[in-house]
Amino acid sequence: MANELMETGEVEFFGVDFTPSKIVINNEDELTKTIEDYAAKYKGLVVNEEDVNDAKKVRAEMRGVAKSLDDKRKEVKKEYNKPLALFEKRIKKLTETIQEVITPIDEGIKNLEERERLSKQNEIETQVNKLLEEQSDYVKESFLHNPKWLNKTVAMKKVAEEVAEQIKLLQKEEQQIKANEDIITNYCKAVKVEPQGWLSVLKNGNSAPEVMKMIDKSLADAKEREQAEIDRKQREEELARIKQDSYVELSVESVQETPYEPDFTDLEEPEVQTYHLEVTGTIDQLSALNSFMVDNGIKVKSV
Repeated sequence: MANELMETGEVEFFGVDFTPSKIVINNEDELTKTIEDYAAKYKGLVVNEEDVNDAKKVRAEMRGVAKSLDDKRKEVKKEYNKPLALFEKRIKKLTETIQEVITPIDEGIKNLEERERLSKQNEIETQVNKLLEEQSDYVKESFLHNPKWLNKTVAMKKVAEEVAEQIKLLQKEEQQIKANEDIITNYCKAVKVEPQGWLSVLKNGNSAPEVMKMIDKSLADAKEREQAEIDRKQREEELARIKQDSYVELSVESVQETPYEPDFTDLEEPEVQTYHLEVTGTIDQLSALNSFMVDNGIKVKSV
């Protein structure tokens, strides 16, 4: 089949003959001078209100000259490109003839490569499943297939080596995880807390020492909150006791003597008055008040 292929050199043998076209502008020097003189005539023209109409005419005239030059360029280019367009059309047709044959060959190669890829993928999966068969769930669930294994350049021996190496690494990871779980479980038992929640924290990527620090902080915070609650209740009880001891309602019967001059004609007893008072004070203050009333013969009756 290789001998039947057309070599690049054979294509070059046919070759393409073409004569580069020469475009000549008749009287180019004269045309160039005419255009330059024409442009110089109006170069630096200052436009003002008085001659704006003349300036517009000059602009229109110069635009007309520029357009006529560009139209000639387009006309020459169109004629110049005709042989090139015809040549490209012929070559494109020849290329399509070749492409019609290339397409099914390309599809066949791709189909063959896909079958080979699927075959290799099945072989890899068979070997991996066999090696994972007796492994733990952690290793099975964590194992990852490398897409590069399907490349034709990667030999099956290389694939087997990488599979075995990955399994070995996953086994070490599992052992370390189990050791960390045991550390946290035992530490939780030692400080008397439930381990399940902290094991979840460990699984989120924290190391055993980090989780232990979290546990210590949690316990310290809980103890602080507990002490704050005890202090709060003690303050409430103390305030209640002070309120009960401090607010004492007393009915005070006091004797008030009204000053008077001795009068042998006035034989009446001194007037006795009764007042109902609410007395507020500390225990010491109320005790002192009570002693004062007793010492001064003031009668007190609780209500």
